[in-house]
Amino acid sequence: MEGYLVWLVFLALAIFSLSIIQLQESKSKRLQESCMALQNKIERGRNRLREKEDSIDRLQHDYAQLLKYRERALDLEHELSQVKQSQRYASAERLQLLEENLSKNQRNNPGALFLGTIPSLKWYTFEDRLRQMLERAEWEIVIVSPWIKRSTWEKLDAPLSRFSRRGGRLRVFMRGCEADYSMGLSDDISEEVRLLRGEIGHIPGLHAKIYMIDRREAIIASANLTKGGTEANRESGVWLDDPTVLKEICAFVEGMSIHS
Repeated sequence: MEGYLVWLVFLALAIFSLSIIQLQESKSKRLQESCMALQNKIERGRNRLREKEDSIDRLQHDYAQLLKYRERALDLEHELSQVKQSQRYASAERLQLLEENLSKNQRNNPGALFLGTIPSLKWYTFEDRLRQMLERAEWEIVIVSPWIKRSTWEKLDAPLSRFSRRGGRLRVFMRGCEADYSMGLSDDISEEVRLLRGEIGHIPGLHAKIYMIDRREAIIASANLTKGGTEANRESGVWLDDPTVLKEICAFVEGMSIHS
């Protein structure tokens, strides 16, 4: 009887040990599977990280190329600006203007047009002609306006910005009086002109209004670059492209430039 009990105890211990071994094997298997899954997850993470690093490398390379292109574009803009602002370029352009004017006169084309602003009739030929001129300007824009309001200047920002990017020379002359600014008659647009790489001259007592492009066409008018001058007031002026008159206008502008 005692031997039978010992045998039963031994059998129970054997079954218990076997169960523990099976549980440990099952646990070990689950741990191995978890470890394998974790390793796969880590590998996928590494692959994604490598893809991100490759993407960053490509972006850095593309960014470096863009910086080179931008530097080259700025260099080209600077070179173009220097060429367009040289006296030699201006002389060549004037010679071409004289040749074109002689040819035009042979076809009996008008060299002057009347411009006006009459709000009640919705007649705004001054502003229309000025915008057309600014759009076709190639190398020089001269604006002589005692009073300039920022709201009106911003309406011309698009053609002026395109002109600036092409390396053209922008020259602005205005009164520039603090009293005008404080009374709201005019605004200080020095910063706006500077951003366009333009030049601004302040002329106390200025009353003339001249708008000239490329020394080949100009508007002589009563209108300032203000809402009143372009929209609200009754204004008048003349557009012309006569080389003789333009030569005198250029001389007038240069005289102002000396004293600005």
